Amino acid sequence: RNGLFSFLSKEMVEVTAATPDKDQPVPQPAKGQVERAKKSIASVPTPNLVNDLQEEIYELRGHVRELADRVKLERMPALPYHLAESYKKMIRSGVEEKLVIELTQAVNTELTGNQLEDRSLVINELSQRVAERIKIRRLSTKNNSRARIVALVGPTGVGKTTTLAKLVTSYRFWGRSDTALISADTYRVAAIEQLKTFASIAGLPLETVYKPSAMANVLSRHSQRDALFIDTAGRSQADTKRLEELAEFIDAAQPDDVLLCLAVSTRMEDQLDIIQKYKRLKPTGIIFTKLDESRGPGMILNTLDSSKLPLTHLTCGQNVPDDILKPNKKWLVNSILEPDKLYTLQRTHFREWIKLERDAESEGANVC
Repeated sequence: RNGLFSFLSKEMVEVTAATPDKDQPVPQPAKGQVERAKKSIASVPTPNLVNDLQEEIYELRGHVRELADRVKLERMPALPYHLAESYKKMIRSGVEEKLVIELTQAVNTELTGNQLEDRSLVINELSQRVAERIKIRRLSTKNNSRARIVALVGPTGVGKTTTLAKLVTSYRFWGRSDTALISADTYRVAAIEQLKTFASIAGLPLETVYKPSAMANVLSRHSQRDALFIDTAGRSQADTKRLEELAEFIDAAQPDDVLLCLAVSTRMEDQLDIIQKYKRLKPTGIIFTKLDESRGPGMILNTLDSSKLPLTHLTCGQNVPDDILKPNKKWLVNSILEPDKLYTLQRTHFREWIKLERDAESEGANVC
């Protein structure tokens, strides 16, 4: 079609079709064409074939990870035997190569030749240097004149609502305190219903705040309680508009603590991007979730060292209220230097770790 706006119109093609004459024989495909068609049909993926391909892809990914780790180890700097072994284990734990080199070289420089042959001395020195990179903070359960306000924030899918439920009901944390829940997640109806169900079972009051201007009245009604917990909507770090909306709720609440929830399994680059974008909310600490799904705790060390934020809690499963841990620096360091330690804890569902907490509390000790 010609004309001034012809470039806006769709290109059209004329097709002429005809049926064969009655008396004219219909042409038959050549034998080779039939065989090729049969092979083509046979090559269409079946459900079983698709599943097999997916399994092969997962297996291939595992081989790629192993190859990447092997390449890292081949680039490993020349180190004495015990330090070299620790280097390999920290890489297996997921500690970034740059940080592993920094830690092992510092110990290599600090100790003399004979000292480097003493395994216990090498491990002790390395443990101290790893521990220095891990900052742990205990949250107070009181704020003297008014309720302590704690808000949980973070990206979607990290388990904020479940973590909040564990914090509120676990006797190892806030279970004996007079607490109330506030939901500022006005986008997910399912999340509000989930929190309502939980609050009803736990016998806790729940308030829903739909706009920042309503936050002050809700907080005032519960100001005489020990603590108020605010559940917020998950926000992608890339969605600056939604993050700003969330920031308005946080500004209105003026919480004593803003705890950023991160999954241990999230890539390092994404962890740092989330922390950078969530700075607007002024986080005071990090809760790492899904420790039970992690291949190694090295990501915790990477993130804490880069962000300089303290670690306040760890979660290790879906069970409420049990699957939450107080950070234990000694056990974290051991798991980083000995990756099999985490596998053992996962198999026993962290019972040994939790028992250590309870024993320390009964003795009035501070587990750190």
